[in-house]
Amino acid sequence: MLKNYYTGFEGYPEIDFYTYINGEKTGIEMWEGYFNNIMNEFSPVDGRWVSLAYYYHLYEGWYDESPWVIPDNKKALEQFGTIDIKVLDNVTQEIMMKLIKLLKDNLDSEIFIEYS
Repeated sequence: MLKNYYTGFEGYPEIDFYTYINGEKTGIEMWEGYFNNIMNEFSPVDGRWVSLAYYYHLYEGWYDESPWVIPDNKKALEQFGTIDIKVLDNVTQEIMMKLIKLLKDNLDSEIFIEYS
């Protein structure tokens, strides 16, 4: 089942992060604004965007093909760990903790990002 952070934002772009557990789609659906707030907290590494921030800032990955498989769950998890969660509002903090848990619990599974 997908945890819903999209209600109230119908008509705006939606981002879903999910995997399949026992054939059931499991993850998070959210308004793109929450996702943007998280992604904007990433900093370049040695002057370059890496991992999910790379695809986000170059409008590739899930923008090109949806659903899109995260190429390296471990790197994405490490990248989320660099964010100071205190700078985010409460709902965005909750989403971020759920994204981290989704990645941690499914490091060896395909995790998809779907943009619609």
